[in-house]
Amino acid sequence: MRTSTVNLTGPPSNITAAARGKPKRAAWDMKGRLQDMETQVNSFRSERESFEDRLSGYNKRIELLEHEKQNLNQDLEQYQTDFLANRKEAHKLYEILRREQTERNIEKQELQRKIEDMEYETSSLTRKVKAREEIISTKEEELAGLKKSLSNLTSHYAGIEVQFSSTKMLLEEHIKQVSGLMEEVNQLKATVTTLENKLTHSDTLRRKLHNLVQELKGNIRVFCRVRPLLNEEIKNNGGSDVIHHISSMDDRTLELCKSTDPNGSTMSGLKGRGAGTIEFSYDKVFQPSSTQAEVFEEISQLAQSVLDGYNVCVFAYGQTGSGKTFTMEGDYENEQLEGMIPRTVKHIFSTMKQLEDKGWSYKAETSFLEIYNETIRDLLATPKEAKNLTYDMKLVDNKKNEHYVTNLKVVPVTCEAQIQKLLKLAQQQRAVASTNMNERSSRSHSLFQLKLRGQNTNTSDACEGTLNLVDLAGSERLKESGSEGARLTETQSINKSLSNLGNVIMALGQKQSHIPYRNSKLTHLLQSSLGGNSKTLMFVNVSPLEMYVNETLNSLRFATKVNQCNIGTATRQQKK
Repeated sequence: MRTSTVNLTGPPSNITAAARGKPKRAAWDMKGRLQDMETQVNSFRSERESFEDRLSGYNKRIELLEHEKQNLNQDLEQYQTDFLANRKEAHKLYEILRREQTERNIEKQELQRKIEDMEYETSSLTRKVKAREEIISTKEEELAGLKKSLSNLTSHYAGIEVQFSSTKMLLEEHIKQVSGLMEEVNQLKATVTTLENKLTHSDTLRRKLHNLVQELKGNIRVFCRVRPLLNEEIKNNGGSDVIHHISSMDDRTLELCKSTDPNGSTMSGLKGRGAGTIEFSYDKVFQPSSTQAEVFEEISQLAQSVLDGYNVCVFAYGQTGSGKTFTMEGDYENEQLEGMIPRTVKHIFSTMKQLEDKGWSYKAETSFLEIYNETIRDLLATPKEAKNLTYDMKLVDNKKNEHYVTNLKVVPVTCEAQIQKLLKLAQQQRAVASTNMNERSSRSHSLFQLKLRGQNTNTSDACEGTLNLVDLAGSERLKESGSEGARLTETQSINKSLSNLGNVIMALGQKQSHIPYRNSKLTHLLQSSLGGNSKTLMFVNVSPLEMYVNETLNSLRFATKVNQCNIGTATRQQKK
């Protein structure tokens, strides 16, 4: 590095202290004053020259400094260039060293893992070696034992060889016996196949004979059931449960006794064996003591007909308070008091289970409705579901007189428990009210329908049957029921529909060309049951109270008309 020294001090001033400290001349001394001025000018000139010399020295020094600055800048640029070059080289060397260090660390980790794996393999091999040594030791012990056993077995071999020859002879004899048994098994299999074919044929024949028996009994049958006296009625009867005006000669004949008037003639005008005694005959008469199980026993065969592919209808008729609803529905909570509807459902599903072994499988669906004041109401639909819906009768098949109800809720069912829940729901929604003749009178006709479709995988046979169980509203006389307002309208509607039912029965009995089914919703719904394509059973329920003897007489007369009616032969419904 170059260095230089510049002297920055200049010559002293030429103005002497004496000149500056001279006393001022008088104004009149012009000459002196001129001299002083010349002296001062000379002094200034010499001082100026001195300053110029100093300025020249300063300029030289500035030139030297500039030159030195240029040299220093060149040196600085060279240093910076060298520094940058050295730093890049150092950075490259650092990166190379860092990568090499990383690779060395990775190699070190790999080596460490390999060392650990080798240590683990070594320890594992050590354990295996120890295990193999133990196994070898055990095998050596077993080998020693086997050698001993071999020597013992060798001694027994001769005896075993003798036993083998004798066993071989026995085996040959057994093989001959097994061959004979196989022939017998094949014969038994052929016999079983023949028996199964006979069983299938017998089941088909049984169905035909069963339904032939039902046809011989009559495709419209009438059962009469007399209700027993209730506790309060027994008290009013002097503590006796004997019904004096109704008696049974046998299980098919019923007598109604009415007291004669003063002139000796009965109110009915009919003659009996005694004064005021009228005799009625039906297919079956149930005493007041008859249980629900005994009543169902008589109709269980009709339930079988539904599974065989026939339409079946059971309906209960009678005055209000005569026990129709108890007969049909009973008490769902008490197994002993269950009515015909729950018992029939149980019987059908139980029989369906038994028929599975014979190749039958069934699909079932159910519906439940009531006719209230000539209006159809769905008992399985909630009020919210039935809101804004209308129900009307539509024809399905003109030849079979089959109808269906529009918008009616139809529920598929697979077991009796599902139906039990639906029956309880329907019972809660059914229209009932209190009258003078019955404190809880059904104010509508109810119709429970169960439709079955069967398929036999063994015979490719198929069928479908429909079961209709109907609980008719009770007939009653207006003056005795004490109905007013809404109850009066209900009573009039009930009596009108029952009257139309009587007209239909009368038209059928007289073989009229026109049957007035469409005069009421009830007869319209029962058209397929009364029109000859169904096995129909009517329960006529009778009140035990003598005060209602006229209503009882009317019910029994109507039942007699039904019993005398011939509706034709029901046909089996083939599944399409």
